[in-house]
Amino acid sequence: MNRKKKAQREIGPVSKQNKILLAMVILSLCLIIVIIRLFSLQIINSQGKYERQVDQLVEEVPITASRGDIYDRNGNVLAKDSSASAVNVIPFQVEQPERLAKTLSSKLGLKVEDVMAKISVLENDIVEVKTGISQSTAVTALSHNFPGVTVEDNVLYFEPIKITDPDAVAKSLASDLDMEYDEIHDLATRKENTAVLIKGKVDNALALELKNSEAIKNDAGEIESYNGVELLNDYRRYYTNGNFASYILGFTGADYNGLYGVEATYNDILSGENGVVYYQKDADGNQIASQTKILKEPVQGQDITLTIDSNVQLMAEKAVAEAAATWQTKSVTAIVMDTKTGEIVAMASNPDYNLNDSDTLDATFTATHSEDIKGMTDSEKLLEMYQNPAVSFIYEPGSTFKALTGAATLEEGVVTPDTTVYCAGSIQVGDAVINCSTGPHGTETVSDAIATSCNPGLVQMIEKLDPDVFFQYVYNFGLGQKTGIELDGEESGIINRLSTANGGINQVDYATFSFGQGLAVTPIQMISALNSVVNNGYYQKPTIISSKTKGTETEESPKQIISTETSSAMREIMRKVVQYDSSMTALSEGYSIGGKTGTAEKFIDGAYSTTKYVTSFYCFAPVEDPKYSVYVVLDEPKAGAYGSTSAAPTAISLMEQTLNYNSADTNLSNVSAEAVQKGSIVVPDLVGQTKAFAASILDEKGIKYSFDPATAGSLVISQSIPTNTVYDASTEIVLGLGDSTSNTSGTVVVPDVKGLSIQSANEILSGLGLNLKITGNGFASSQTPAATTVVEKGSDVSVTFTP
Repeated sequence: MNRKKKAQREIGPVSKQNKILLAMVILSLCLIIVIIRLFSLQIINSQGKYERQVDQLVEEVPITASRGDIYDRNGNVLAKDSSASAVNVIPFQVEQPERLAKTLSSKLGLKVEDVMAKISVLENDIVEVKTGISQSTAVTALSHNFPGVTVEDNVLYFEPIKITDPDAVAKSLASDLDMEYDEIHDLATRKENTAVLIKGKVDNALALELKNSEAIKNDAGEIESYNGVELLNDYRRYYTNGNFASYILGFTGADYNGLYGVEATYNDILSGENGVVYYQKDADGNQIASQTKILKEPVQGQDITLTIDSNVQLMAEKAVAEAAATWQTKSVTAIVMDTKTGEIVAMASNPDYNLNDSDTLDATFTATHSEDIKGMTDSEKLLEMYQNPAVSFIYEPGSTFKALTGAATLEEGVVTPDTTVYCAGSIQVGDAVINCSTGPHGTETVSDAIATSCNPGLVQMIEKLDPDVFFQYVYNFGLGQKTGIELDGEESGIINRLSTANGGINQVDYATFSFGQGLAVTPIQMISALNSVVNNGYYQKPTIISSKTKGTETEESPKQIISTETSSAMREIMRKVVQYDSSMTALSEGYSIGGKTGTAEKFIDGAYSTTKYVTSFYCFAPVEDPKYSVYVVLDEPKAGAYGSTSAAPTAISLMEQTLNYNSADTNLSNVSAEAVQKGSIVVPDLVGQTKAFAASILDEKGIKYSFDPATAGSLVISQSIPTNTVYDASTEIVLGLGDSTSNTSGTVVVPDVKGLSIQSANEILSGLGLNLKITGNGFASSQTPAATTVVEKGSDVSVTFTP
């Protein structure tokens, strides 16, 4: 008994200690839970809660930075910002959605369904539904597992954009929360209360007209709202001449970032740094007018200067347009380059597109590329149209490549210009027969074989050269790799080194390489490679960005691929190319020009086409010390076209215009003394240009001019001295003006459209409110009424076009 009581006395204290220990464990666990909860709320989840609070109380509105301007080498503005409006809608404030959708779609050229989707978008922020709810109510509300319904700190929230069934949410929670169905349903379907962009870069007048048309007035005639429409300041990129240099400049997208051309490649420099403005808003998302705004000013982008000369670019664009019309081509591309520096003076392709309306497919492109874009969506067709043929068109160069073969074989000493080869009209290589399209020539020198474009002669030359050595020259000339010019979409071309089954060189493929078959290049690659042949062997990387923009940026020194002696020999051989062709001799009379033609069958679906060709011509001047080079490529000209008949006339004419334009340097050509007298210049084509742009060109050239006082307007519609004539310093050019807003009410001055293409004539006439009536095709040769006639707007102008 005593032992039992003693045991109980011993057990009692132990049991009490256990209870205390248990209580301490429980308290510790509770404390740990509280600490974890506090850590979660204040540390882990604090950022999210803070962001939600900021979103509810502060509105952030971005301010787009103005982009830098783009200039040509002479300081002419090619692209700049202009003021515009961004049309936005605040869906929460829209009272008449159907009316608004109809207005926006009709005035902005949008689809009604797309607009309706934007103005009906639900709030993507949390919306406070009820505060101070009990834990049991929270559990009940969350037990339905509705997406977009959350509870935090005894507050129930909706995120409307995530709620999939607002009707079910309203029905289920009405009793749980002791609220009306309609009130909950309105919160669950609440529209976005911040601005939703409908369309940016809208003309200010149109945007204001649109906003005013949506004004909703009360019975007293006072404007209560604008049906949710809100206009914000915006910029749009304005390109001074629409289609001018479209593939070089490129354009900007909806986010104001560059998409193509130098707008894309130099976007980081041009775009600047956007700003932002913050302002406080109330619980409904409305700005509190009395509160202070916080503003971070935008930083304007930097300007860039290109190497192109606007005047030579205009010449190039006119040249490719004429060639395209004459030869009914798929496309024509021309590049004018400073041979010694690699600077692009002009780069033009036809068809092109309007940079100020880049979302519209060019009609000519649609027609000439119908096979390529068949089955594509409109977006895919636009992507095709934006590709710059000068850097992305891949083709077999044909005979222009013979200049590279000649340079490599001469440099390696396996032949000399006087080495003889024999042309029987064809040559057997393995089991293949390679024909000569210009022979048979019999025994001829290497110099003549290149000049007469003799395939068998070139085959015999390349067979003397080790293939590994030859292909190293090909790579040194920059083929098979991108040139690195500052334009988007450049292709690398294709250089195949086909081998036989035992790993040896495929003799047939190697032989055809000699005359430019079995490889693929781009126009920018070929003109750069050929320039190195005539530029004392030095390869200059092509560039479109002026040193004014590059500054002291250092580039690799040009590499010398062939010797000065070999280059000199090749220049004389390429002079013969022009001299041996009577038509090219006549075209280049009085000028020191060398060149090389090319005509190549297109490789389509695994076989060479017998109907589709690429013709080309490369020329440089003067032969003794080349300053400029011109390369013209015609894709799929009509039947009967050869490099000498289609590409050469365009290239030689463009070369002569370039030389005359720069004729203050008397070393550029050997034309008559009158044509090259110091200070003489060629009159540019100014018709269709703005008054300011025309004046800047004439001021730059030192040409005396005046505007016809009997005319008024912003566009040049006539000029007293014809285009491309040598300017006489004792004369003055008189420019006639006109535009769609003639000072004479209801009337307009008829412009002179003679010499223009159908497209160009139509653009000028339609811009003046006149209707073009077409007879024939080609270029305008006569018109009725005559130029300078004053007629009513809407009148017809009958124009006869001839090839």
